[in-house]
Amino acid sequence: MFFINSYKIFLKVLIPIIFFPILYSCSAPKEAIGASWEGESDFMFISKKTMQMNYASYIEGKSVFLGGFYEIVKNETNSVINTIEVTDIEFEKRTDGVFYCRVWGNVQRSEEQGYLLADNCHPIFN
Repeated sequence: MFFINSYKIFLKVLIPIIFFPILYSCSAPKEAIGASWEGESDFMFISKKTMQMNYASYIEGKSVFLGGFYEIVKNETNSVINTIEVTDIEFEKRTDGVFYCRVWGNVQRSEEQGYLLADNCHPIFN
């Protein structure tokens, strides 16, 4: 009888301790707060009249966070192409298996949004 009561108490205590964290971690979707990348990046500048791709451009540190302000610089120069305030990040996978992302944001020199297209990109979570 003692063994059965101890077993019941053990199960009542052990089951919540083990399974509630598992259920919580599976049910809470993770939202990306930023992105980092190892590959090359290009910047798409958009205005009401034109769309201009600036190839071989980058953001220092190759990482961004939502709500942050970043300078987009032309490779091998110190020339700032534009400044972007990150408003959204899209993560995708190309047909060749390479992960990439589009870092969307409001750019300084346009009323429209622009984006930085980065290869080998991965989300940053809380």
